[in-house]
Amino acid sequence: MDLPTAWNLDDKSTYLSVDSSGLRVNYEGLGESSKDSGAIRANHPIPLQCKLFYFEVDIIDEGKTKIIGVGFCEKKVDLNGMPGN
Repeated sequence: MDLPTAWNLDDKSTYLSVDSSGLRVNYEGLGESSKDSGAIRANHPIPLQCKLFYFEVDIIDEGKTKIIGVGFCEKKVDLNGMPGN
């Protein structure tokens, strides 16, 4: 069973960059509207048989608009938007 251990280097919004470790994501958009949002998926989904899964995210810089979303999504979700939209 593969568990998520890093961010997916390829499955992400065009507004995001990921360092080579897969652990740090940088937002590179303008951040002037909700259309400038970006999302990224993990390198593996959380397996359905996991009844409990823990993860944490450290926000190092909240940006000029201070709008950040953290959430879960399905594979078919457009990553050029906020989680849940």
